[in-house]
Amino acid sequence: MSTVVDQHCAAIQEQGATISIQQLKASFDAFVSELKKGGTSSVDIKVIKQIVSILVNLPHKSKQLAEPQLIAHHFLTILRDCGLADQLCHRQSKDTAHDLLTDVSILFANLCRYINDTNLYLIKQLLIHKPLINELASCFEEMSISGKHLDDPRLLSSINFLLTAFQRFEKKQIETNECSLTTPLFLAVLKCVCSSYAVDMLTRLEHNFSQKLTEGQTLLLNTCPLYVYWFSGNRKPELALQAPRWLLGPFTAWVTSCHPDSIIYCSQELGDMMRHLAFTLVRPIEWENANGSSEEFYDDYCKRVSHWSSFLPVIIRHSSDEWSGMSIARFIVQDLYNFTLHPSVLNFMKSIPTLIPMLLKMTDVQQSETQLNAYRCLGKLMTEEDIKTMANPSKIAMIYVKFLMNDIDDPKTKERFYSLLQSLKNWVQHDQVKVHLINQKALPLLVRCVTETKFDPIKEQTAALEILLALSFNNDAASTLRQNHHFMTHVRSVSNNIISDQSRLQRAAEGLLWKLEKEREAVAKPAILNSYQHDIMMSYSHSDKQLCYQIHEQLVKDGFRVWIDRDHMHGATMIAMADAIENSFRHCYHLHVRCVQTKCLLPIGSSLCI
Repeated sequence: MSTVVDQHCAAIQEQGATISIQQLKASFDAFVSELKKGGTSSVDIKVIKQIVSILVNLPHKSKQLAEPQLIAHHFLTILRDCGLADQLCHRQSKDTAHDLLTDVSILFANLCRYINDTNLYLIKQLLIHKPLINELASCFEEMSISGKHLDDPRLLSSINFLLTAFQRFEKKQIETNECSLTTPLFLAVLKCVCSSYAVDMLTRLEHNFSQKLTEGQTLLLNTCPLYVYWFSGNRKPELALQAPRWLLGPFTAWVTSCHPDSIIYCSQELGDMMRHLAFTLVRPIEWENANGSSEEFYDDYCKRVSHWSSFLPVIIRHSSDEWSGMSIARFIVQDLYNFTLHPSVLNFMKSIPTLIPMLLKMTDVQQSETQLNAYRCLGKLMTEEDIKTMANPSKIAMIYVKFLMNDIDDPKTKERFYSLLQSLKNWVQHDQVKVHLINQKALPLLVRCVTETKFDPIKEQTAALEILLALSFNNDAASTLRQNHHFMTHVRSVSNNIISDQSRLQRAAEGLLWKLEKEREAVAKPAILNSYQHDIMMSYSHSDKQLCYQIHEQLVKDGFRVWIDRDHMHGATMIAMADAIENSFRHCYHLHVRCVQTKCLLPIGSSLCI
C-alpha cells in the first residue's frame, strides 16, 4: 500500500466533519497521482477500496464531498469508471470487487442527497455517463427477462444504492422536452416494475406491516417505483399506466389482507415501500389526459380507500402517544387526497359515513403536511354549507399560506402547488377563512400567480384569479387589489385577450374587473324594466350541462322563454349575466329585502349560479 495514501486516509478519518474542502482537494490530488503510478489494475483497485472505505464513512453522509470543486475532480471520475462501470461490466466474474461497487454506489447516492443549483450541472456530468447507464440498464433488463441477479443480495444492494443516486438526480432535474440520456435506464427499470418477478414479490409479502424486506423486494417494490415516478424525461401515458396494470391488483390484495390495528407497528421500510408504490399506482399521469383510464382501476381504488379509512381511527388513538409512525399517517392521508382527484372515486368516498369525522380529527394531528392533506380532502368531500361552518378558520388559512409560500418558487413541487390552489378554492367560500388569508398575506402570493409568466395560464393563473375573485368580496381585499395598478392592468389585458383554450381565465378576469370596477356603477344605475325578455333563467354546473340542455329543450317546447348561457353568453360574461338577471326577475323581487341584503354571488367553480 502507498504511504502517501495511508497518510491522507488517516488525516481524513481523524478530522472527519472538520476537514476543509482545501484539504480534501489536496488529498484527491494525491490520490490521483498515486493511482497513476499503479502498475496493475489489482493494485489500483486495492488503493481505491482503501480510499473509498474512508470517504463513505465521513460524517453527515459525506456532505463535504458535494462541493463543486470536489465533484469536478478527476478522482471522482476514476471512482465512477473503475468502481462502478467496470465492476458492473464484470458483475458475473469471480474477480468482481463487490465491496468496492457497494461503497462507491453508497458514496454516489450520498453525493446526490446534496444536489443544488451550484453543483447540479457537475453531478450531471459525473453521473450521466453512457457506459455506466448502459451497464446499469443491462442489469435491469436481465432481471426483468429471466430474474437474473435476484438471488445475489450483494449485487442487488449495490444496484439499489446506485439507482437511488439516479433517482435523486432526476428529482432535482427541471423537466425538459428534450430526449433524456437516461431513457434507456428508465425503460429497463419500468420493465422490472412491470414483471412477473415484481408481482411474485408482492404476493409473497406477509400479511403484516412489520416484516423485513429482502434486497430484491426493496429494489423492485421500493426503489424502482420511486425512480419511475421521478423520471424527468418524456414518457407516454401508456407507459405510465403499465405499472398500475401490473401491480395495483396484487398491491391492493396485500394491503387489504393486513389488519388495520397492525398499522401502528409499520416499519420504516414497509412505509417507504407503500408510499413509493402509491406514487406510481394512484397518480401515474394527469388523469384528465388519460382518456378515462382511471375508471379501469376504480374497484381497486375503492378497496384501498375503504381500507385506509379503517386505519384512521387506529392512527387517531395513537397520535397522542410517543408513536414513531406518524410518517405512515402522513402517507395515508396524502393517498386519500390523491384518490379525491378521481371524480368517480371521490363520489365513493362521499358515501363513507365515517370518513369526514375522522379527517376532521386528523386536522388536530401535530404534523403540518398531514393537516394540509386532511383539509384538502375535506374541501373536496364536504358540502358548501358544511365548509362555511368549519371551526378554526385561522388554522386553515395558516396551513395553506405556509405551503403556498414554500412551493411557489420550487419547480419540483409545481404539481402540488396547483393542487393547493385548486383545493383552496373550496375554502374561500368561508368568510372567516377569507379574512385570515388576507391577514396572513395571501394576496401578494396570488397576485404573483396571476402576473408572472412562469405560471400556466390554464392552471395556476386561472385558479389564482378565481380565488382572488372570491376574496374580492372582502372590502379590504378589494381595496388592496384596486390599488395595485400593475395587477389591474394585467387583468384588463387578460379580459380582452380572447384565446380559445383560456376561456376560464378570461371569464375569471372579467368577473374580477366587474367586482372591482363596474359593480358599483351597475348597482347605482336605475334600470327598471317593465317587460321581461325571459320567463326562466337557467344556470348550472358544467358537469350537469347535458341534463340541463334536456330540461331547456322541454321548457322551450312548452312555450317558456328561457335564458341559458349556451345561447346568450356573448361579450363580457358579467354583463351578460347581469342582463339575464334584469330580464328574468320581476321588479318586486329586486326591491325585496332579501334581494337588497344579498349581493350577487359569483362562485369560483365552473358554474354560475344565482
